[in-house]
Amino acid sequence: MKYIGNKTRLLEFINTSMQKSNVPLSGVFIDIFGGTGSVGKFFKSKGYQIISNDLMLYSYIAQYVNVYLNKMPTFSKISSNGICGVLDILNNPELSSRGYIYDNFAPGGSYKRQYFSDANAMRIDAVRDQIEKWYQQKKLSIDEYYVLVYMLIDAADFVANISGTYGAYLKIWRSMALKTLCLKIPKITDNKKNNKIYQLNANDLIENITGDILYLDPPYNQRQYAPNFHVLETLAIWDKQKLFGKTGQRDYSNKKSDYCQKSKASTALKDLVHKAKCKYIILSYNNEGIISREEIIKILSSVGIVEEYIQPYRRFRTEKDNDNRHYKDCDDKVQEHLYIVKISV
Repeated sequence: MKYIGNKTRLLEFINTSMQKSNVPLSGVFIDIFGGTGSVGKFFKSKGYQIISNDLMLYSYIAQYVNVYLNKMPTFSKISSNGICGVLDILNNPELSSRGYIYDNFAPGGSYKRQYFSDANAMRIDAVRDQIEKWYQQKKLSIDEYYVLVYMLIDAADFVANISGTYGAYLKIWRSMALKTLCLKIPKITDNKKNNKIYQLNANDLIENITGDILYLDPPYNQRQYAPNFHVLETLAIWDKQKLFGKTGQRDYSNKKSDYCQKSKASTALKDLVHKAKCKYIILSYNNEGIISREEIIKILSSVGIVEEYIQPYRRFRTEKDNDNRHYKDCDDKVQEHLYIVKISV
C-alpha cells in the first residue's frame, strides 16, 4: 500500500538498531501508531506479541489482517474452495457496476474526479457492494469481512491515480492506474500469540496498556492523515456519505491528530512517553519533522537513557522519473532518526 511514512524500507535498520541497544528479542511490542501494520507484522514474524493501534478504520483493518489474525479464515459459507473460490467471484471481470465510487472518484461520474479509471471504479463499486451484501446476509464472519475489505483497499490503492496521497489526483494517468483492478491473497503470519489491536487515540490508549517495547511512529508533518487518505477510509467505512470539495473529502473533524500541529506536537509526545508503562521506548522521526531533534532528546531524556541512530533514505514516491514527472536529487534525500530509550524512571 502506498503510504506516507511507511517504514517497510527501514525495518532492517530498526531491527539492527534495537539489537545494538540490547533491546529484548521477545516480549510485548506495542505499535501505537500502526498505519498499515508493516512494523507490527515484521516484529510479529520475529516472535513478539503485538499490540497495535491506529485511529483510522482503513489502518485498523490492515492491522486486523496483518497483526491480529494468525490464520486465513475459511469462507465456508461462500465457497468450498476457501479464499481462492471467493477470489474467483470477486475478480470476475463481469462483476462491475456504476455506483458510489464511480460517481465520486472517476472521470465519468458526476464530479469528474480522476482517482480511478471508469473501469476500475465500477469494479471497486461492485466488489465492495458484494462484500457488504455477504456480510449483511451473515455469510461472512468479522474475520472474513475484514480480510476481503483489506484486499479490496490494497487492490484499489495499487491502481489509484495519485502521487503519494489522496489529497489530490493526477491530471495525467500514471501507468499503474490503467492496470485492471485485481484482489490478491494477503500473507498472514502465525506467531502463536494473542495479538491485540485497537482503534483509539494513542494518548488515551497508552494509559490502559502495558508492554516491554513501545514503538512510536507519529505523524511528523502538518499533513493530517484523514484528508490525505480519505478515499481509503471511504472504502473501509462504506457509509456512502455526501462528500465535499474538489477532492471528495469526508468530515474528519473527529480524527485530527495533535502530532500534525506544531503548537501541540511536543506536548502530545511528552504526555505519551510519560504515561507509557514499558521498559523501552523507540521513536522513529524524520529530520523534516515539526518537533526539533533537540526537543525530542529533551523529552525522551526525561524518562531514560537515549541512544540515537540515523539512516539516510530516499524520499517516498510512487513512480520512477519519467517524461511527465521528475524528482530533483536535492528534494529526494531525507534522514530517519531512531531514538531508543531505556526507561529509568
